[in-house]
Amino acid sequence: MVSNLGDSEFEGKPRFMRVLVQWLTATVCCVVCAPAGCTGNGLVSAGIPAAPIAPTPVILAPIATTATAKFAYTGNQGASLSGYSVNTSTGALTALNGFPVSIGANPTVVAVDPQNRFLFVGDIALSELHVFAINSSTGALSEVGASPYGTVKEPVAIAVDPAGTHVYVTGQGSHSVGGFTVSGAGDLTPIAGSPFATSGNRDYEDDVVVNAAGTFVYAQDLDNIYTYSVNASSGALTLIQTVPSPLSVGGIALDPHGTYLYAVGSGANSIVAYSVDASTGLLMLAGTSPLFYQDGAYTISISPTGQFAYTIEKNNYLVSYVLSDGVFTHIGTVYSQVYGQRIGIDPSGSFVYVPQACGNCPGGVYNVVNAFSIGSTGALTRFPGVPVAAGTTPWGIAITSQ
Repeated sequence: MVSNLGDSEFEGKPRFMRVLVQWLTATVCCVVCAPAGCTGNGLVSAGIPAAPIAPTPVILAPIATTATAKFAYTGNQGASLSGYSVNTSTGALTALNGFPVSIGANPTVVAVDPQNRFLFVGDIALSELHVFAINSSTGALSEVGASPYGTVKEPVAIAVDPAGTHVYVTGQGSHSVGGFTVSGAGDLTPIAGSPFATSGNRDYEDDVVVNAAGTFVYAQDLDNIYTYSVNASSGALTLIQTVPSPLSVGGIALDPHGTYLYAVGSGANSIVAYSVDASTGLLMLAGTSPLFYQDGAYTISISPTGQFAYTIEKNNYLVSYVLSDGVFTHIGTVYSQVYGQRIGIDPSGSFVYVPQACGNCPGGVYNVVNAFSIGSTGALTRFPGVPVAAGTTPWGIAITSQ
């Protein structure tokens, strides 16, 4: 392969010739190897796959949304859940009566179904999945059925399909995706064939998302992103593609238009954009955008309008980006001392919330939820005053809509 050639093969030739030949070889490799993912010869710096560049789609208008936030919940590593009402005008969080509530051993990750009926909570220490019914008036939680349920080892990410009938879980102690059917009462039944294996062998699944149609599921581990088709009736998953992802622990997010999937990693220095084929669900590398801090990113969230994106970079910096046609451009103030593992954005796209995910953070601010307003340009402004209190070491956050 050309990538194994030494300098002697290009003596007397312009440098651009060698670069061009290597690039073409990497591209050919990715075309040929696409079903299994590119090999080392198809990789460029920072572990980013050198795949064919996707055709440029039409730039879509921002998505209009009339939804607003109602309740917010955090999963706290100190064995509790915190609950808040959300002021739709100011974004201020007010602790709900009876919270924090004790639960399990280390309930880090939380998610709500699109119908705002249930809160799903993953306990990373006990490898369990809790289900709570949400009181639509008070926000109070009631554990349902036979909850908690055994799930993949050490769950760190939960995704619910648009119909609220299936839930998918990934864990850092597993190289598979767990799947459950959700009854109208919130009871869970494992989907036949679950957990659904990846094609990798790394026991560290970082993230999982479901597309807006509920037809495809995407999961990320330390090395790859996996595309699964979803059986419309059973919710069962079939692995149909594996592509290299940014290196190490990170996160993925789907563009609200459904045109791109974005990925970050703590061992990479770029945000990677993959175009999504609407009919097949398959991913194709569309481009990369440099991180503001060239020291990796831990998570990424996209605003409901599809205009803005937010990351946690270099361990504790909250960074804002304007997003257009898969390209990220930094904007506004970078906020330090924000030790977040998950970023919550309210359904109206007006506010950002980041649980302070450290037990004794440098700077002395911990056991709180950081809150910011989103300006018209996407830039963030921190809420004045002291951040709202949470339970011990808040980690994940989920927000209901109304």
